[in-house]
Amino acid sequence: MKDSRASFSAFSLAFNPKDSQGVNLGNNPGDQTVAPGESRTYTYFADPLFGETQSLVWDWGNVAMNPRNGLFGGVVIGPKGSQYRDPKTGADISLKNAWAADVIVDRTIQGNENRANYRDVALFFQDEDNIIGTSFMPYVQNVAGLIGVNYRNEPYLYREEQGCSLGKMFQPCNVDEPADPATPLIEAHAGDPVRIHVFGASNEQNGMFTLEKHEWPIEPFMRGADHISVVEFSGSEGIDVFVPSAGGPYSMAGDYVYSNARLPYSQSGQWGYLRVLSKNDSRILPLSGAAPGVKEAQAPQSLEESIRPISFK
Repeated sequence: MKDSRASFSAFSLAFNPKDSQGVNLGNNPGDQTVAPGESRTYTYFADPLFGETQSLVWDWGNVAMNPRNGLFGGVVIGPKGSQYRDPKTGADISLKNAWAADVIVDRTIQGNENRANYRDVALFFQDEDNIIGTSFMPYVQNVAGLIGVNYRNEPYLYREEQGCSLGKMFQPCNVDEPADPATPLIEAHAGDPVRIHVFGASNEQNGMFTLEKHEWPIEPFMRGADHISVVEFSGSEGIDVFVPSAGGPYSMAGDYVYSNARLPYSQSGQWGYLRVLSKNDSRILPLSGAAPGVKEAQAPQSLEESIRPISFK
């Protein structure tokens, strides 16, 4: 940005509002935004009181325009001591930026003894339509303005142009050269736990997240919690969809559609696949048997020996 100031704000985490709120508000001292070419450190805490959670990140340098233009993100807080790895390569991405990761839980830590490893993804739903859903007739069916999931969309009209009939909208348009939608592709093995963080990244409207043929507890860690198959989310909100078994209760492989259940938004491209692979499919690594890595440095016995880091997995 050549002209606008910017900031970093993660409201769902713990922070000192005097220096890390990221908003020029009330009697907070100084300017908490930065100008082009400047830098600033903001400090946030994964407070045990909040537990495992997620927080939307917004820029408040120009909150009316910058999040709409894509300056948003998320911070995900997982089980204490966990390692985050690339689902395909196994590389440690604990300190890197990714929308999808495998969470390898350290079960030696108190409270994690019965936790299972799981797939973890973040979906950022964005729209700027302020007309659909208002109280006048006839109802508007075409969404106006920007719309997307993680900056991408797959509109029905585009798929019709590629040869998809309306009744087969979620199937490959070209059987000889099938192509996945441009939206994020979530991959898991049959039976894997999958945790989906749904963010209302920059929205004029509330959305309704749904995942075909799957249910999840309305409160992930509450015994006996009701199970739901669709949940509402609003702009600037983050919600937790903890699917206990990819492929449903019978762990069936296949492509399952996730979407915004408000049809005009799905039609405009807010949908994608949860691809459930058979348990022996090698396109992604298995969750079972994986444990956090531990590295140790052993001092040499003499000056002629060198220090060798040893990895145990």
